[in-house]
Amino acid sequence: SILARIDELRAPDGPFPLRSELDKAAVEASEAGGGEIMPSSASDFPAGLQRYALGRSLRSSCPEETDLQSEAENLPRAVMMGAPDEANLLCLLLELMDARTVVEVGVFRGTTTLAFARCLRGMMERGGKDGVEKRRVIGLDVSEEFAVVGKRYWENAGVSHLIDFRVGDAKESLTAMLSEEGLGENSVDLCFIDADKESYDDYYEKCLRLTKPGGLIVVDNTIWSGRVMLPDGVLHVLEKAPIEEGGPFQEDARQARSTLAIKTLAKKISEDRRVQRVCFLTIADGVMICRKL
Repeated sequence: SILARIDELRAPDGPFPLRSELDKAAVEASEAGGGEIMPSSASDFPAGLQRYALGRSLRSSCPEETDLQSEAENLPRAVMMGAPDEANLLCLLLELMDARTVVEVGVFRGTTTLAFARCLRGMMERGGKDGVEKRRVIGLDVSEEFAVVGKRYWENAGVSHLIDFRVGDAKESLTAMLSEEGLGENSVDLCFIDADKESYDDYYEKCLRLTKPGGLIVVDNTIWSGRVMLPDGVLHVLEKAPIEEGGPFQEDARQARSTLAIKTLAKKISEDRRVQRVCFLTIADGVMICRKL
């Protein structure tokens, strides 16, 4: 538990000097239930009920999507993969918007990317206003390493030409897109943010500029496996814990920083007068959707 971690830091020979902060954090963690991480609502569902719900909504019409999902689930860091029910909801929104341009910040294995691209192609095939060449998914990721898996399935599904995959720091990529011909401010229908959490605010601000009025900004992992329930005082202590490479508090400090970034952005969006119709949904690991004014 987080409380146990704080107790380690509070030990007489512990590495953290600000004992008053630790004492306060220990009380807050105790009041929050011992600092145990609370599960997200999706994982609270009985497995049978979860399968029932997915079975009544997801349609396996594309073997490439099913096969990519299955392969990715058996690869390292599978927990980072986009949830299929979340992708299904976002594709419904894209269809209602007759979307042309989607930006995905954080591609990873490319499961959600494939769902988006197939959705855009489907709109063209059903007689959208413009041709398929005018619709695209712009996927941003810091590395091509994980997306290599998805690229095979993008190609096999016949949608790779709809995916503009860009490797690099997403903050720099988004900045460049703001002045790019054919993009720029107020040009994107939907931005989906699902990358490193400490950069969430930067992504949000740039995506807000890119998104057209009436467009959607979607922020993933807003429950963060329940860590958002931890008091800020506890998180601030953990983020300042002495960090040694591979040391006992390195992962705690990283998770604390990520959690604080997620909580800060969620509060900001809930109060942001530049957007409206803010929805915080508890599917997957939490997703926040807002509409730009």
